[in-house]
Amino acid sequence: MSQDIIWKGLHWERRGDKIAKYRITDVRRGTALVVDCPDWIADQIQMIFGSSCESRALAEHVADDYTHGFLFRDGAPDSLETTMQNLSSVLSIPAPDYVDVAITLDMYNRPNDQDELERTPAGYWIWTTKHASEPTWSNSRNSRRLMIDALVNVIQHHPLYANATAIVTAPGHKADGQSFGEILAREVATKVGIPFVETSSPGPRPQQKETPQDLTDVFTVEGQLTGDVIVLDDVYHTGGSASGAAAAAKRAGADRALSLTVARTIRW
Repeated sequence: MSQDIIWKGLHWERRGDKIAKYRITDVRRGTALVVDCPDWIADQIQMIFGSSCESRALAEHVADDYTHGFLFRDGAPDSLETTMQNLSSVLSIPAPDYVDVAITLDMYNRPNDQDELERTPAGYWIWTTKHASEPTWSNSRNSRRLMIDALVNVIQHHPLYANATAIVTAPGHKADGQSFGEILAREVATKVGIPFVETSSPGPRPQQKETPQDLTDVFTVEGQLTGDVIVLDDVYHTGGSASGAAAAAKRAGADRALSLTVARTIRW
């Protein structure tokens, strides 16, 4: 079963997790899927495959190695293997208020063998683009390309995100429409071919990571939405910005809000 990763008192299971392992097997009654993952990923699997996927109790000898079981009576869906691989490579986060599914490419930093924090590739992409002293340099341009390609890959290979009707994002704290997250969301939307719908806020506000705020009623989506909508941003801190943008999207008509970020910070 999945083990909690604890570093200096921080419990990483609350900050995101991947599928640790899975097994797909043809059985007499259809196709069985057993997975070692936290509950919020199991809920995501159920959401993806809907009524074709039945939750099943695990036999005692299977429960030693896996946490959740599913049965597909009509056989494995075409997207099952790809979906399991995808959820094994990205971090799924317990969804904050108004968000139905939350995914990030990776943590911003992770502890290394010397018990020191070092940047993940996703963290490096943010560091060399958002925080670059000279964003036109080749390493910044290359990081931006890799970051966008990775976000597009998640959208294209995740059944829920692939069917999204629009991409929105939380307005930056300056409320000028030019935050790093807003520019990134527009670029991803263009590359993946999904409309980007602007979200506004009434004026400048403190940065969320410095002064956590309840943003539930602060943002407004400038248009009407339908179906599932992706809430895309660069960094996931507390989930407050994602919750605010998701709430605005649902007020504008969205059925579900799917959060997608590049990296999650290790600290609250």
